[in-house]
Amino acid sequence: MSDRKYELLNAFPTNLEDDVMVVLRQIKQTTTLDFSYCFEVNICENLLIIPERIYYNELSSTQLNSFTVQQQVILACLFTRHHNGFVREENLRKIIHLSNHYIWIIPYLIRLTGEYVIEILQVIKSNLDKVNKVKIKEFIVDNPKFFNTIESRVLSYWDCYYRNLYPNKEDYIGYEIIQYFRSLFK
Repeated sequence: MSDRKYELLNAFPTNLEDDVMVVLRQIKQTTTLDFSYCFEVNICENLLIIPERIYYNELSSTQLNSFTVQQQVILACLFTRHHNGFVREENLRKIIHLSNHYIWIIPYLIRLTGEYVIEILQVIKSNLDKVNKVKIKEFIVDNPKFFNTIESRVLSYWDCYYRNLYPNKEDYIGYEIIQYFRSLFK
C-alpha cells in the first residue's frame, strides 16, 4: 500500500479506519491515489486531515454497490473534494441529508461552503434544515480558524465572481449560508 493511502486514513475519525481502507483499496484498483495539500479540522475528538482536492476516477456502480452504506458515505465525502465541481455537487447531494447520522460529514459540508460553485451553495442552502444545528455549532466552536477561513473565502468569491450579479453581499447565497451559521450563536 502506498503512503498516500495511509495519509487518507486521517481524513476520517480513527474508528472508521477499516471502512476507509476498504474504500481506498477499491479506489487504488482503478486509479492512482492523487490529491493536493490538505486542511485540518477537529471533530469527534479527532484531528482530520482532509485533502483540498482529489484527482481520482469515479468508481463504477458495481464497485459502489459492493460497499456498505457507511463506506459509500466515506467515498462520497472524498468525492466532495474532487477537482470537478459537478462531481462535488453530485456527492454532496448523496450525503448532506445523512450528516446527522454521520457527523463527520460536517467538515466536508462546511468546506464546500467556501467554494465558488454557486450550484453547490444552492444544494447546501436548500438542505440546511436537514443538518443538526447543534453539531454545526459545536464544529464551528472547535474550529474557529477554519470557519474564519471559510468565511473569508465566501467574501472573496463574492467580490471576485458575484459582486456584479449581487451588488449587496447579503444577497449572495454563500453569504446567506455564513449568516445562517453565525445565527446559531445568537
